[in-house]
Parts: sequence; C-alpha cells; structure tokens
Amino acid sequence: MRSRNAIALTVALGGLAVSTAIVALPDKAEAHGAFTYPASRTYACFQDATGGSSGGALQPTNDACADALAEGGNYPFWNWFGNLISDSAGRHQQFVADGELCGPTDDFSAFNAVRADWPTTRLEPGTTVEFHHNAWAAHPGTFSTYVTEDGFDPATDALTWSDLELIDEVTNPPQRSGGVEGAEYYWDVTLPDKEGQHIIYVVWERSDSPEAFYNCSDVVFGDSTGPDPTDPPEEPTDPPEEPTDPPEEPTDPPEEPTDPPQGEYCSAEYSVVNEWSTGFQAEVEVTAGENGVDGWMADWVFANGQEVNNSWNASLVNHGAHIEAANTAHNGTLAPGESTSFGFTATHGGTNIDPEVACQES
Repeated sequence: MRSRNAIALTVALGGLAVSTAIVALPDKAEAHGAFTYPASRTYACFQDATGGSSGGALQPTNDACADALAEGGNYPFWNWFGNLISDSAGRHQQFVADGELCGPTDDFSAFNAVRADWPTTRLEPGTTVEFHHNAWAAHPGTFSTYVTEDGFDPATDALTWSDLELIDEVTNPPQRSGGVEGAEYYWDVTLPDKEGQHIIYVVWERSDSPEAFYNCSDVVFGDSTGPDPTDPPEEPTDPPEEPTDPPEEPTDPPEEPTDPPQGEYCSAEYSVVNEWSTGFQAEVEVTAGENGVDGWMADWVFANGQEVNNSWNASLVNHGAHIEAANTAHNGTLAPGESTSFGFTATHGGTNIDPEVACQES
C-alpha cells in the first residue's frame, strides 16, 4: 500500500567441528542498502571518494566527504549500505535522536555534520520520478520517505524529526537486477513543490526483524545551485578467482564464559586469522547475553565482493553480499556470557574490509 499524501509523522515513525556447504539462494527482493537515486549521503561520498569506480583508495574531492573520512574513518564509506539499527523495532524516534538522523550510530556519526556542501542530486519539483534503493539481503519491509519542510536550512539546521514531512510510503516494492550497484528496489515518488536545497530522508523498516535502516539524501529542487554527486559506476564484470583449499577445521571447544553483553540477546566479534593474496580465513565469536541463548544467528554484508567457499561450526546461507550464519545442533544453547565460534574461508579481489557483524535470536 502506498500513499503520496502528507501523512502524520507520529503515525509512520511510530564443541564439535562441523563443516557445512554454503547455500546460495535465488535472486529476490532484498534488504541492506541505501538510495542510489537520489544518492544517499553515504553512497554519494563513497562514489566521490572512489572517483565513481566503487573501488581503490579512498580519495574524496568533496570537502564534506573528506571531513567525514577524516573524522569517521573508511568503514562507513565501504559499508555505505549498512546505516542501520538492529533492534529499533519501529521505535525510530526513541532510538534515533534529533541531530543524529543521518548517522544514528557511532560508525556513521560523521555524516550528521551540519553543512550545505554535501554532494546533491538535482530534482524537478512537482514531478513523479523513479527512486532507486540498492538491495542486498532478502527481507520484506516498508520504505517511508520524508523531505524537510520549507524553511529548513541545511547550512545551519541540524536535522530533527519535527523537520520532516512524509511524502511517500511503500511496502515490498518491486526489485530488479542491473542497478548501478547490482540489485535494486524501484518505485515512483511524486515530489513536492519545493525550491532550493533539502534533505530527503528514508526509513526502511523490516517486517521480519526489529532491524531498520536510516539514510539522508541531499537534494536540490529546481535551479538552485549545489554540489553534484559523481556519475554511477559501471557494474563489475570480472568474476572472483577460484577458491583455494580451506585450512584444517578447528576442534577446540568454546571458551569459558565471560561477562555477558548487557541488554543484548547475543553479540558477535569478527576477526581475520589468516590472509593471502586472493583470499582469507575468518572467525566469528558469538557470546550469549545476560539471559543466555537458545539459538542464534549472526549476519553481515561484505563490501568488497568477498565470496565464502567453506565454513565450519555454523550453517551459512549466502544472499549475495549478505551472509547469514546460524548455530548448528551442538552450539546453539549458551549460558550467560558463554561463547562459541565458527569460521570460514573466502576469496577477495584485493580489498578486504572487515564487516560489522550483528547477532540475534534465530
């Protein structure tokens, strides 16, 4: 169901080592992502920093993007599609504070800077345009799209919830391959009759999980001037090299319990334990929260085309760049603070940025 009328903000914001095969699921409508048109602030800066190539060294030419890199490091650039909170469960205004809408977590906080020189996308007011939202992992959900009210000045005003008016809402929009960054969602949005520079804000709330994504797109309505983002890159065509032989599987039992993470069902820590020119071995340690766990699932998104080819001590499902790892029969039940680990081998094309791993109930 979609509505293009202004809708009240309060309504919408309301032990054993087991080796397993990697399961590749068929393409379908997917989660993890951000607007590629109009470009989200994180995506626009990623394109600016890579010269539109989606790879190589990060060398931003836009001043705002350069400052974001200096302040926040390269993680939010390589993971431009991962601006999320894993457990907001529809309570967006409780989890995302005023002034932090564009970067609600520490990893993305540099993108909250109040300034008018972020890369922008030019839009024609009063027209209907097709929005594109990059798609990574398959999950249903609703996209709520807002725009700042008249009188908002991005050069001086920190973005708050009260600055926003809802212009569009769509649930489970269509998805296609061949977008500028691979698979993408697409749907029509009727733009408001506005002038000058504004922020378009989207909340993507999954219906099968408490997770939600938050992204700002800097836009200019009409003929007002503003910095423009780079052109989208061409899609990569070179396939990864064949995987190398995996290392021997670990047999060590889980470590003794540590202090459990407070207020969390479980936590996960990712580390690379071995790396070579075309691949690597990684380990993920899962630790139960203060109430223990009975079944867990860790998931992450690779930013650099990494491909898993073998795993142990977990059951992995591959949604393209998005990987989900669930417990096996022998390590799903953990006492408070108890840890277990699983590992995998994967290939990469030369760049191998560590992903951020989330842990939740399976």
